[in-house]
Amino acid sequence: MAGEKTPTRKAPRKDDPKGGKGRKAAPSGKAGKPGGKASGASGASGGRSRSGGRRGKRTLTPLVARAVLSICIAATLLVVLLFVFGSPFKSLDGDAQRKPAVAERGEKKAQPAQQAQQARKPQNGEARRGEQAELPQLPQFPQLPQLPQTPVGEPPKGDGRPGDTKGDAGADAASGTSQSAPAQAERPGGDAGVEVRQPVTPGSLPYEETLDAPVEAGVKQVDYALVQTVTRLGLGRDRLRLASIENRQTKGQSFHFQRMEMRLDGAPDRFVQALKETLAAWSDTANVEQRADDLLIVTVDGLPTHEISLLLYEGAPPPVAVVPGGARLAIVIDDIGESMSAARELAALDYPVTFSVWPRSTHAREAAELAHRAGREVMIHLPMEPVRYPQVKPGPGAILTGQQPQEMAALVREAVRRVPHAVGLNNHMGSRATQNGAAMRTVCEALDGTGMFVLDSMTHQNSKLYFEAKRAGLPAYKRNVFLDVIADKRNIMFQLDKAARIAQAEGQAIAIGHPLPETVAALKEWERTRDRSVTIVRVRQLSH
Repeated sequence: MAGEKTPTRKAPRKDDPKGGKGRKAAPSGKAGKPGGKASGASGASGGRSRSGGRRGKRTLTPLVARAVLSICIAATLLVVLLFVFGSPFKSLDGDAQRKPAVAERGEKKAQPAQQAQQARKPQNGEARRGEQAELPQLPQFPQLPQLPQTPVGEPPKGDGRPGDTKGDAGADAASGTSQSAPAQAERPGGDAGVEVRQPVTPGSLPYEETLDAPVEAGVKQVDYALVQTVTRLGLGRDRLRLASIENRQTKGQSFHFQRMEMRLDGAPDRFVQALKETLAAWSDTANVEQRADDLLIVTVDGLPTHEISLLLYEGAPPPVAVVPGGARLAIVIDDIGESMSAARELAALDYPVTFSVWPRSTHAREAAELAHRAGREVMIHLPMEPVRYPQVKPGPGAILTGQQPQEMAALVREAVRRVPHAVGLNNHMGSRATQNGAAMRTVCEALDGTGMFVLDSMTHQNSKLYFEAKRAGLPAYKRNVFLDVIADKRNIMFQLDKAARIAQAEGQAIAIGHPLPETVAALKEWERTRDRSVTIVRVRQLSH
């Protein structure tokens, strides 16, 4: 018919059912054409035929499999190397950390987070693992336990009378396994609202401040490093001998320059290397220089503080020259009045130590009576304002620079009433108050007629307490050595030896410590090993 197109017949394909090949199978989802269902079935069948079935499908070629296996082996080797040699980033982290400083009691209590950071021991051994393999690991820097401080305006209750045994029980129990602070002591009755100190456990000293003497603090760090070095090398304490001590002044600060002798079995190289490593671990400001084969000079902030002569071991050390008339040393233990167990241990020593009692402590009267019965000297440990007040608290009943003279005098007289048998007074804290001449004059004038002496604890280089006491006509003394700035038994024994050496050089000396477990243990051991040429006496027996 005209106008109609005649359909052209296509050539059969290779995959046609009628004999052609290469024709694509129609999708099974299409319909509407004759034979569509059958065609769909045929297409599905053809799809399985081309892929060869699911079981025959490849997941990875051999090349990819080998690459994955190589990556796994490399990762395993990397983990092993990091485990054996440590991360290369550790040194960066270690440099960012501050090295621990002297155990500054008040600052650590006000900043517990900083204490936790300082308690971390530097890992210097990672950089020189082979060199330090023969030396024992450095022990952890000693830390004082934490104790919550009493908020301003919320003083604890109690008056420290002998009948108040609740606080004593808590303190004695805490000296065993429990480290928690005891509950606040309650007064048995009367005088409602009177402030007293918060009970503390042995080893927990609130109301303490940092000494404002960075050079002397650095000297204490060097002393500790020397003791640690001797311990690491397994040498006896008698190998390190304090030959002489000289009191020096620099930039308004006073510090002890020490000449020492270290007796060794052989070449000094191992001792010198161990001392350098220990100083690097414990001090940011100290350095050691070997001036000769047998001479070391230690500096703190560039100032020479220790001169150490290295000698071959030749048996017992030579005798120390003793001043005519004999050397006398007084040992004062501050902060008495909270732990009666510590007070009883101190009273049991075979040499006399002076008890300095907090006037408003939980067991002030009881501790003073115990000391008096044991024949020990009793003093008043009077709180005074520190430089960092009110962030650092001296405790209730403190002498503050903003008080009127009448109020200061009343606080002194009240302290005298609270501590029976007291024959002297020394300051607790007071780095700000003792610099105030008018305030110290008022304190000394309030002691007129009591027959008491005054001991300046020297918590600040510019303290005027000693001079005002002399002006008021009172017997006056100054502290020479703090024993337990670093609460380590071996170091405290070293400080006791230092105090004895000052007494031998100058005729007399005064050392001040605290009722820490480490201090009590050191005093007990020093009792057996101390130099008997030094006589332990009461403060009042010293010249003034």
